[in-house]
Amino acid sequence: MAHGVVTIPLPGQPLAGGSSASGELQSSTRLEFFAGPENRLLEPAVMGVLGRQPTHYNPLVLYGPSGTGKSHLARGLATTWKANFPQRKVIYTTAVDFSRELIDAIEAQAVDDMRAKYRGAGLAVFEDIAELTTKPATQEELVCTLDETIQRGGQVVVTASANPTEIAGLFPTLQSRLAAGLALPLSPPGPDARLAILERWSSAREIDLADSILQLLAAGLTGTVPELLGAMLQLEVPAKQDRRAINDREVREFLMHRDSDRRPKLRDIAVMTAKYFSLRLSDLRGPSRRRPVVAARDVAVYLCRQIAKESLGRIGDYFGGRDHTTIMHACRKTEELLQSDPAVKQAIEQLQRKLPSPPANLP
Repeated sequence: MAHGVVTIPLPGQPLAGGSSASGELQSSTRLEFFAGPENRLLEPAVMGVLGRQPTHYNPLVLYGPSGTGKSHLARGLATTWKANFPQRKVIYTTAVDFSRELIDAIEAQAVDDMRAKYRGAGLAVFEDIAELTTKPATQEELVCTLDETIQRGGQVVVTASANPTEIAGLFPTLQSRLAAGLALPLSPPGPDARLAILERWSSAREIDLADSILQLLAAGLTGTVPELLGAMLQLEVPAKQDRRAINDREVREFLMHRDSDRRPKLRDIAVMTAKYFSLRLSDLRGPSRRRPVVAARDVAVYLCRQIAKESLGRIGDYFGGRDHTTIMHACRKTEELLQSDPAVKQAIEQLQRKLPSPPANLP
């Protein structure tokens, strides 16, 4: 096992493929969740939810971009909890399905039955809470459901694409209820977790990969777990067809082309930065010296250098024909502000999360 990686055993779909046609929770297969240093708080939170006594992690909110494992964790928690406490009810649903069920219950005059179903649960899992931003009646019902479930000693788990306090359209009362527990951000796997996943994947697929190849792939395949496994399939299929092993040369060539394709362009970074600061793209590329524009432009320039890995000259040309010394000064100033200005630090961190990671330096 890679250094610093915690294995969280959870029932779920096998890594090599296969699922229930009915979509029901399955407990016959087991799949680990590999939590590296980037997700170090996951283990105590998960183990706390699965304990016999109520915890302070209630509700537990798992949030992050697609592919970070929110649904796998949520399903795994539900199936494990069901196995641990078979006498208690487990509810697993999406926010959209909860809304549809509420509409059907209102039409059938069966709202009390629906409330009894949810509010008597020992564990209630609600996925994709951001889907309720345009459904005020469902949000009100959910607030009452969360309150009563928790008051009765039930555990609530919620998943979301972002911290609920940052999701526009969620009622303050719902945001408040969700903030009362533990909101835990999930990050894509770091290199140690990627190595553990690749070891598990190659074992499940019965593929013999040398340690040096696994380490090379773990260093170079940044991104989410689905992206990681998708890239591995692209390497596996031709190797199996040709009945040969995956070698070092083809891995390096694959990573080089993949990183080139994934790297964001200057315009991508500039557009996203302008949107973050509520400016126009033409503001960042134009001659304006207004303080808000200069601050946003400096952030964009810094990200272009760090993530797009473009030269000072090309960055300067894109941002209005500025010379390389101006661009270098903007990068240095932003690096200093990262240490002293919380607003700049927050802007860069949020923008970095929305952009592909820069390619790793391969061994």
